[in-house]
Amino acid sequence: MDLGHGTGWVVFSERYMIAFRPDPMPIEVGEPVSLIMNVCTKSGEAAELVKVGAERLDEKAPAQDLKVSGGIDGRYRVDGLSFLAPGRWEIEFDVRSVEGSEELTHEIIVK
Repeated sequence: MDLGHGTGWVVFSERYMIAFRPDPMPIEVGEPVSLIMNVCTKSGEAAELVKVGAERLDEKAPAQDLKVSGGIDGRYRVDGLSFLAPGRWEIEFDVRSVEGSEELTHEIIVK
C-alpha cells in the first residue's frame, strides 16, 4: 500500500484497509486538497471506493461530496476537497467488494 511519500493515514475494519495521504502536503486551510488512496480487502484484494465525503464536526456545515477517479488495482485519487476552516473534520469512505459494502470514517484535525 505504498502511497509514494511515506506519510499518510490508515483506516481499517474487519474487512477493509484504506491508506491515504493528502496532496499537496501539508494541508492548508481553504486550499484544494486531493487524496491519494489505496483501498483493499484485508486479504489484499483490490476493493472499490464507491464514494468519499467530508464534513466539519465542530460546526454544522454542508457535507462535501468528492470526485473519485482511478480504481486500477485499488488505487484512487479523490478531488474536490477543501478544508474551509480549522477544526475537526470527518472523512467518510464507502467501500465494497465481493465481501460486502461498508462505510469507514476517519477524523482529521486541521489547524
